[in-house]
Amino acid sequence: MLTFYDFNALSDAEKADAVWQGTFLADREENGLAVQLYTVNSFYVEVFYDQLENKLVRFHAFSSKNFLVPYLAHIKFNVS
Repeated sequence: MLTFYDFNALSDAEKADAVWQGTFLADREENGLAVQLYTVNSFYVEVFYDQLENKLVRFHAFSSKNFLVPYLAHIKFNVS
């Protein structure tokens, strides 16, 4: 099983392959980049994508729930 540390040691192409096999959770925008959040095994990965250049900019892998805070604003609750 791929660990957080194994993931960080991969090339960008290998990281992309690993992320696409994970589960998409949410997306947001930051500084003009599209940021997509995935879960891969027991950790999370943010994929930063430049839509104008049509290229992946970087990956940010983490296990701390604190990095999930930017996504909380996008959750819609249905209160009846």
